[in-house]
Amino acid sequence: MSRRYGRPTWRAGAMLHMQCGRSSVTWRGPGAMADPVRILVLANLPPWVMGGAEHQTARLVEQWCLMGAHVEVAGFRIPDGVVRLGDAEVKTYRLRSISGLGRTARGGTYLASLLVFARRHRKRFDVAYCRGLADAALGLSLARGLGLWRAPILAVPINAHGQGDASFVRSVPLSPQWRSLMNRQLGAINLINSAINGELDALGLYEPRRSFIPNGIEIRPQIVRTHVGRPRRLMWTGRFEHQKGLDLLVDALRCMHEIEGRCTIDLYGDGPLRQHIADLVVSNGLGGVVRFGGVLGKDEVRDRLTDSDAFVLPSRYEGMSNSALEAMEAGLPVLCTSCGGIDQTVQEGAGWVCAANDPEDLRRTLRRMLSETDDAWLEMGSKARLLVEQRFRIEDIAARNLELLHDLARVGA
Repeated sequence: MSRRYGRPTWRAGAMLHMQCGRSSVTWRGPGAMADPVRILVLANLPPWVMGGAEHQTARLVEQWCLMGAHVEVAGFRIPDGVVRLGDAEVKTYRLRSISGLGRTARGGTYLASLLVFARRHRKRFDVAYCRGLADAALGLSLARGLGLWRAPILAVPINAHGQGDASFVRSVPLSPQWRSLMNRQLGAINLINSAINGELDALGLYEPRRSFIPNGIEIRPQIVRTHVGRPRRLMWTGRFEHQKGLDLLVDALRCMHEIEGRCTIDLYGDGPLRQHIADLVVSNGLGGVVRFGGVLGKDEVRDRLTDSDAFVLPSRYEGMSNSALEAMEAGLPVLCTSCGGIDQTVQEGAGWVCAANDPEDLRRTLRRMLSETDDAWLEMGSKARLLVEQRFRIEDIAARNLELLHDLARVGA
């Protein structure tokens, strides 16, 4: 495997002993560990945090448990105890953090809690998985540098560009020192978005091995689609926040006087900008086009996707959108922005891609989208489903991540 850019795959001769629950992986083959791999995941989980990164972490943890790995999760918004993730039960730890006193106090108390946790559990785990290149990766790197933690660390940045992981790392006090520390202490960084690659170079994070493993999605029974609705039914799900670019969508729609009667756009979710976006819709006379729904459960998302014709993702920046993956798995074409993540797959015939943070280009792309024939929409939806089946099956993605974690644990043993 390449030191910096290796893409982990299942090693020939490796054998997986699979048990449900919190049992362990037994490997047979070159470089196999004598003892089971034990993984600490530093992340929050749904339902306490309902973001895409948290849902992806939950999917991976469930799969690792079903593959036999011993996985425990620590986060500052989850309780102490045992939680059920699908068919798996996972032990969880709450890391303490004081909110309401500003970022410095919150980060400082989280760091102190993590250092204590790392010292207490330093012999309990073989490898750590940090979802995000943020507080957890910084704190565990410090713990390792101080000798409070011994296991290798895999960090997975969540977003590229904008106010993403690289922006956060640059914003912390003593940023150059923290970056130097992570450069020495992180064992590997996995990229779910190719655009993150250049950002790591800009941060000076050259030493950790780099891998390229995308997000994954559960493949459910295929939805049979035979027609496209009139008007065409577009859909978006997520959090109403600046990153998601819904204000750009409204800006693009406001000059499309022909849009009325040609499509509807249903927005599902919640967040700090929900009322602001609703006000923009009303003030621009788009109430007959853009409609608002609440937060959807897992099965409700699938039902709404079944009743839709396409998915829109006007984000300013992304990592790899779980919502778009869900839509593609449901056989929908996607209109998205060029954020370096899912757009690279969409442009292979699974939808339409426009420039990020550019309402004019979004408007042009919407017009092109609505001018396509029904057959073209159905063909792109079928292509979307096929690409997800081939590249983003959660079992395959979890296996590739688990192989990387095992490799790090073996080297660090």
